[in-house]
Parts: sequence; C-alpha cells; structure tokens
Amino acid sequence: MKHLHIIFLFAISGVLAVYPAASQTEIDFEVTGYSDSTIYVGYHFGNQKYLLDTLEVNNERFHLTTSATTGVYFLYSPNFYFEFILEEGSYTLKTATSEPYKVLKVTNSSENDLFKDFQMTMIRLQADQRRLMESADSEAQAELKTLAKEMTDYRNQLIEDNPETFTAEFLRLMGIIKPPTYEGEPDSVSRIKSYQYMVAHYFDGIDLSNSELLRTPLLHSKVMEYFDNLLIQSPDSINKGLDMLFARIGDNDELYRYWLVTLFKKYAESKIMGMDAVMIHLAKNYYLNGRADWISDEYRKQLREEVAYVQHNLIGEPAPPIEGIVDTLMEPVYLQQIESPYTLLFIYDPDCGHCKKAITKLEEHDADFYELGVNIFALCTTTDVGRWKKFVSQANPEWTHAIDPSGKSYFRVYYNVRSTPQVYLLDGSKRIIAKKLEIGQFVDLIRNREGI
Repeated sequence: MKHLHIIFLFAISGVLAVYPAASQTEIDFEVTGYSDSTIYVGYHFGNQKYLLDTLEVNNERFHLTTSATTGVYFLYSPNFYFEFILEEGSYTLKTATSEPYKVLKVTNSSENDLFKDFQMTMIRLQADQRRLMESADSEAQAELKTLAKEMTDYRNQLIEDNPETFTAEFLRLMGIIKPPTYEGEPDSVSRIKSYQYMVAHYFDGIDLSNSELLRTPLLHSKVMEYFDNLLIQSPDSINKGLDMLFARIGDNDELYRYWLVTLFKKYAESKIMGMDAVMIHLAKNYYLNGRADWISDEYRKQLREEVAYVQHNLIGEPAPPIEGIVDTLMEPVYLQQIESPYTLLFIYDPDCGHCKKAITKLEEHDADFYELGVNIFALCTTTDVGRWKKFVSQANPEWTHAIDPSGKSYFRVYYNVRSTPQVYLLDGSKRIIAKKLEIGQFVDLIRNREGI
C-alpha cells in the first residue's frame, strides 16, 4: 500500500477545518481480518487529509460517534485503507481487510449503498481498462473507447437516478463539460466559441456553496484545474474567475475562508510576472471588505501596506508620475517627458551592494539598450545631493539621472521601494511592461517584443 500521510494539525495559512452544527452520527464498524488494537478515522479537506478520531478495536469491531460534516471519510492503519461516506444517522458497515468493497455490507445508510455500487463498478471497469491498455492491437483501442463511455454513462445514470444525494454531488465533480459543435463556423471561430462555452459551463451542476464537497478528494483539484489550465493566464481573466467563484460560494463562510486563503497564497507566491494584480484583487475585494473576521489586526495592517505599495505598479498600468525630482542641473525632470520606445526605470541606492551589481549589469548591456532604443532613467533614493553627484560623476552620462532632494515624492510607495534596486520596463506610452527581472531578461523581453 502506498504510504499515506495523516496530518494531525491543520496549519495552512490560517485555514481551519471547522464543523458546522450537525446531528450526531453513530457508526458501528466490523472489519474481518483486522488485527490491530486501534484504527484511525480521517477525512479529506481540500487537497489534504486530516485525522478525525482514533478508535479502539475490540474483536474486529469499533464504534464512531461524531457530529462531523458529511463527506468522504476513511479508515486507516499501516496495512488498511477504506473510504466511506459519513452521513447523519445511525448505521452499520461490515467489511474485511481483503477486497473491502466486494464484501461490504451496509445497514441503514443509503449513501454508503450508492458509494459501494459506484466503487464496485469502477473497480471492475478499471480492471478491464488495465487489461486492455496492456494490448496494442486496434480492437483493444476501440474497446478502451467503449469502456470509457461505459464509465461515464454509468456515473451519469447514477447521478440522474439519485440527484439529491451527497454521492451524486460528489460524482458531479468528475464530470467533463463538452462544448457543442459549431457547424459551418470557421475553425478559428469554433475554437473561440468552444473555449468560451467551457469557461461559462465548467461548473455546471456543481454546487460551489456546498461545504460538504470540501470533504472530498475532488473539489480542490476541480477548481485548480479551472484556474490553472482553463482560464487564460492573465490577471484580468483570473480575477473574473475569482469573482465568479466567490459569487457562487455565497454566504458559506467556511468555503469563503478556505478559497480565500488558498488562492491568495497561490497568487501571492506565484513566479509568473504580473500575478501580483490577482493578489491585490483578492486583498482589496475579499480580505479587506470586512468579511475576513478571522485575521488579526496585525495581518490586516500588513495587507493594507502590501496593497498600498503594489497597487500602483501593476503590469499593464500607466507608470505613476513622479513629482519633485530634478536632474543633474537641479532642474525639474519628468519620467513622462522621456521620448523613447522603451524606458528602463532604475531606482537605486548608491551604497546598496545589490544595486552596484545591477549597475554593472546595466553597463554590460549598454550597447544592447542603445540598439533597442531604451532610455535608462536612473532615480536615486538618497536625498544627499553630494553623495548622489559623486555617484553620477562615475556613471554613464547618457542615462537620465534624477533625485528627490526634498524627500517628499511618493515614488517609494508608487514603485514599491521597500528594498533596492527596483527596476521597471516601460513602453513608449509609459505603461509598465515588466518588473522584477534580471537585467539581461529585460533585454531578451524587448527583443522578443520587437521580433529580433
């Protein structure tokens, strides 16, 4: 058996597996062939597994009393694993360590009767599938397609015959939406319409406000598939998907908390440039709207600070104007007055070690930047004009050098200058194209944009 990790403490960024008020459930278990003196009862929650209880086993029998929420739960020991549906009520599950679903006897649990039927059918069909996959002949391949349709038809029929059950809700998560055919349309139009249909109907039949589905192994991956593989990987597309998800969650606080914490962490830690726009969207509209009452005042303060420093310098947005800065002649200079296809805004501290390394890289690429029409706008963070002029005297005179001697400009907030250097690439209209790249990566990006 593949080793299963049971996590005893739920400690992922403040997400907690909480139990809404529910009626008490009583389950009598009997597992023939089970020889250990204890057994664990666990449950799925999002993409993790957690411990619900540890039970004493006497003569292969044990009893569970719980008020936990309905979902897919499991019995676990180093040599035994068995999933079942936890539903309200009193019922009995009798099975064995060998082929547990085949010998399972269910008393007074309609959900587990359905779940057993599903498991037994899938075990049989998957065994046929494995057998056919070992064969390379054309007949086997045709049979595989027939078998795949049989699996889908069986699952759909079970859902249709038992629409109000938790098992049906759970199995709906396995469904795959197929767009209609767009006969007579050009291929390009058909592809666009098919994609739009998939985005609009991906969650058809799934109740995203049902927190019971959190306690299955499928909901988390279903939602992540939507955000990772179906949506266009741009902040605008993802933010629209997030708004749809939270609208369909509605008033369910447990789901709101789970998805907000999970998705905020995902996009706050994303290595894809520009996804900080998603983080800001979640922070402003969902964390700081008053509903996230579980976060501390300190964390709320940190979020507000993060929004303040990041919201003005998002990819695709106009570069914020910088007032009150002067050039080497101590005359006012404005970022927006620079006329060039590209501007590299380089914000630095003359004594910063990382800045010195970045300046060396800038100098190494001087010829590349000149060839590509890039103006270097070097803005110093110090207000010490003497120290700045000493640096400028040794720097490239072709760069536009600037300083804020009064220290009253808001560029440190507008451009997230909590550390140095900060580097932004702007287009001819002074919109932000890129940030937080290595100097050489900026060169490569411009060449790709220009088709060079």
